[in-house]
Amino acid sequence: MKKLLFLPVFLFGITTYPDFSLCYKIYKHYTIIPINKYYSITAIKPKKYIKYDPDLGIYLIKTKNNKYLHFRKAHLGIWIASITKGSIYAGNYAEYQKSVHIPAKMSTNTKAGSVITDIFCRPIGVGVKGGFLSKGYIQKFIHAKILKKDYLKFMGILFNKDLIVTKVLPNSLASRLYIPVGAKIIKINNKYVYSLDDISQIVHNQKIKNVTLQINGVEFTMKEN
Repeated sequence: MKKLLFLPVFLFGITTYPDFSLCYKIYKHYTIIPINKYYSITAIKPKKYIKYDPDLGIYLIKTKNNKYLHFRKAHLGIWIASITKGSIYAGNYAEYQKSVHIPAKMSTNTKAGSVITDIFCRPIGVGVKGGFLSKGYIQKFIHAKILKKDYLKFMGILFNKDLIVTKVLPNSLASRLYIPVGAKIIKINNKYVYSLDDISQIVHNQKIKNVTLQINGVEFTMKEN
């Protein structure tokens, strides 16, 4: 019996994208995305909403959904698309989601409030700023607390989702200690923090007594007066 030999074909200089046109027809009208029987997500500001996450750019609203999207778990490297009316961004699933506040990543743009789908038009997530909420975190978003960035304002610093100091307030403890913009928060109350979720858990359960920052590779701790 002869053996069949299959040789891979490489097209140098040519990038071929999957056809997501069928998926576009299915999901282009989803300005409000039903995520379960009782809740939906949208990027368009509604009259009434439960909460808004400015970092992710989405609103959580209460709705009664007879039909809702059943999201699937997906694997890194597969082709996926961010679909809204008038646009499709296609790329690869590039990075897993690390927390509710740190979304999963695509290799290209996503749009907040879009449906993220695989090439078989199966939904795998909801588009947000900087990526998307994957299956494991869509339900967690319902119960996640929105972290107010002014938790450390009494010490004189404001920070972003990467825990980097973005502003030092004048006439504050931070300004008197010459804390620079760009310093990174690494500990609160002597506990290591890696995300907004970590800080949220601490500040909701105890008073902030000290904050440790990393400045040019050196740790520096600020203590409440």
